[in-house]
Amino acid sequence: MNLAEETVEVLLIIGVTVPLFLLWIVTFVDIARRKDLSLPRKAMWTAVTFFGVYVGIAVYAAMRPVPEVLGKGLRSSVPETSATVSTLEQLRTEHAGGSINDADYLAKKRDLLGLT
Repeated sequence: MNLAEETVEVLLIIGVTVPLFLLWIVTFVDIARRKDLSLPRKAMWTAVTFFGVYVGIAVYAAMRPVPEVLGKGLRSSVPETSATVSTLEQLRTEHAGGSINDADYLAKKRDLLGLT
């Protein structure tokens, strides 16, 4: 094997294999840290990921629930006192009711948000 072939081989190992191995390890850590999975489910996902290697990682990532955004559930309990928000809601209601057309709605919205 000449120097160029050895260099390509080393670059493939470093550039492809190492990141995929790290992704595999991160997946195991994620499975272990999840609080929504029971112990049998964690064991099942660990086995799928271990024996399925990269296909297992892809399946786990596709089946994993999307984490809830912090504070998203609190929105309804926070009073909306901002005049801008109130005006935007009123503008949206008028637009939905047909009181103002699309062009006027967009123009007023941009003006209210300072985008003009």
